[in-house]
Amino acid sequence: MNRVYKQLPFQSARESLRHQRGVTLVELMVALALGLLITVAMLKVYVDASRMYRFNEGLARVQENGRFALEFIRRDARVAGFWGCYSNAPLTNQISTTSSAWVDVAAGHIAGTNDDPPYDSDSITFRSATGSGALVTADMSEAGDNVTVDSASNLKIDMAVLISDCDNGDIFQVTSISGKSLAHTASGSTNTSANLSKAYASGSRVYQAQQTTFCIADGADPAQPSLRRLTNPTSSQSCASNGDELIEGVENMQILYGEDTDADSEGANGDGTANRYVAIDTADLNPDRIVSVRLSLLVRSINDNLTTDLSPYTFPSWVNPPTLTTPTDRHLRKVFTTTITLRNKAG
Repeated sequence: MNRVYKQLPFQSARESLRHQRGVTLVELMVALALGLLITVAMLKVYVDASRMYRFNEGLARVQENGRFALEFIRRDARVAGFWGCYSNAPLTNQISTTSSAWVDVAAGHIAGTNDDPPYDSDSITFRSATGSGALVTADMSEAGDNVTVDSASNLKIDMAVLISDCDNGDIFQVTSISGKSLAHTASGSTNTSANLSKAYASGSRVYQAQQTTFCIADGADPAQPSLRRLTNPTSSQSCASNGDELIEGVENMQILYGEDTDADSEGANGDGTANRYVAIDTADLNPDRIVSVRLSLLVRSINDNLTTDLSPYTFPSWVNPPTLTTPTDRHLRKVFTTTITLRNKAG
């Protein structure tokens, strides 16, 4: 006779509990420790990657700022001393010194200052005509006549311009433009005379004239030193106070001037090669014989704490023996040095 045993309810519950065991306290602590180690490792990887990203971004920004700063200065240096088809032609400056278009032609094609505060940095000034010029299409009957050109699209009212015929040149401020006709009337804040030094004939050319100064001063953010540029300043304006901010993070600029000592006192009859490089305040330096400039910029990162250790640097690069400077911050710094030939004064 077959016997059938019926499983009691409490026996089924006991069997179910055997298969539903939880983790022990030891297992839980081991899991927490492993999770903590993995979190710490991931956090370190994130911090290192973030620091490397900030460093590379800062370095790229420094290199970009340095190249742009040199290019801005190089463009104006290349045309310094250009006054039309004959740069040694006598020039007559008709613009009032109080005008916003004032260009100090008599001071030469280049000038500078040495170790200006607050950054003990140099400044440099270039003077020249720029562009390809507008062609004069009609003879002037008198020296006070308007100047008629083929196109006035690149010329503006209040702009300083040079008119040159390869024999003479006049600098004047454009007081009004009517079609293609340029007026040069006189007033206390524009031109000292409405008459040019001569009546120019057709075939002459009219160029924009400018005086540009580069310096180092506080930027829009006073905590950031910047490269500034001031164009055609009045006698009461300075680059540090009135110049336009070009590149932030440029901390210092040092300049040496290449002099062709083979040239005469007026800068003529030389071989166009610099025989020495000296500071602008050197007693026997003749500005008319300057044929090149050696420029060194110290550019720093915008953000601090990009390096874990202090990073010493040598600036400027031509000091012998080298002067090593150890900063008190952790900005990233790089020195950019170049030599620029003044093409209108060389050869």
